[in-house]
Parts: sequence; C-alpha cells; structure tokens
Amino acid sequence: MSLSFQINRRRMKIESTEITVVILKQKNINIIVREELGHLLLIDAADCREMFLLASLFKHSMESHDVIFLEREDDSKTDLFIFNGAIKPLALKDLRKIKTSMRFIKPEIYSLPLINSYDERIWDTYGHWKYDEQLRVKADKDLGLINASQLGFELLVDQCSYLASSFSGHAHFNWYSTKSSIELIIRNIARNN
Repeated sequence: MSLSFQINRRRMKIESTEITVVILKQKNINIIVREELGHLLLIDAADCREMFLLASLFKHSMESHDVIFLEREDDSKTDLFIFNGAIKPLALKDLRKIKTSMRFIKPEIYSLPLINSYDERIWDTYGHWKYDEQLRVKADKDLGLINASQLGFELLVDQCSYLASSFSGHAHFNWYSTKSSIELIIRNIARNN
C-alpha cells in the first residue's frame, strides 16, 4: 500500500523563469526550523513519521525541482526554503517575493508519495567524497535556505530515512556543506536522547 500526503503546489513566474512552490506550515507538519547562535540551522522533526515526510519532501524537490517553503508560525522559528540553485537560481529578493505573493496564487492539489523505509542500497555506491560541498546552507533569524545539488538531495533523503528508521537522534551535515555555509543539523526529537 502506497502512502501519500496532500500538498498544495503553486506556480508563479520570477522574471522569465516559471517555478513551482510547495508551501507547508511547520506547525501543521510537526517540523520546526530554527536558526541558533548565528552558525546553526536546526530542523527538528517530532518523530519518525515527520522525518519520513521530510525525506519525501527532499526527494520531491530533487525529482521535480519544486521549491519547498516551510513557513513558520511565529517569530521564534525560521522560514525555510529548500531548492536546487543550479536548476532554479533564486536570490534572497526572489525568495522574499515568493513568500509575500504566495497567498494570492491559487494552489493545485498534489499527492506526495511518502517514503516509509530506509533503502540501504546507497551503501553500494557510497563515497563520502562525492557528497562534499553539495549543500549550501544560509540562515538568519527570519529566513533559512538549503540550496542542494542532486547529490546533496540524495544525501538528505538517505539521512532523513535513516534517522526515521534507526535509533539515531540527529545528523550533522557540516562536512557536506560549502565552506561559507552554517552548520545544518537535522534531529528526530523523539529519538534524540
């Protein structure tokens, strides 16, 4: 039986580029994003179900090239944009335009297939060197972004699936980020002892 999750996708144009954006409220999906101390971006998933949802969102963005926007509910959290900058080059002004104009664009309903297990086949071709500097992570108190390559998304999908299937509580991605990036930490709060 295939599990799925209903998401809203919105199409818009930024200059001459058409983009599709998936917007989810962090509170509704139990995934919270915070920037801390000026050098950490924390993504906290409540438990395994939410971690598989996060893995599914990364996979969706990798395959469809949609921009994922996780919208905060209050000022103690951070808005997060996830995208492949090589395919959809977006500047901060573009992200702010997306954020302010999305409520005026009619959404289309999309059924997101959910990942529900960890696929260990990644170890057949794994080489830590191929994931080096595949993530660009930037954040301030209000806005965070993860600009990932295809390999970066593959890494994120694998790690989130692993965090949901194992008793590991968190993963650090600073080895896979560019030198100018802040550290990214993804945590499964229910298993993070």
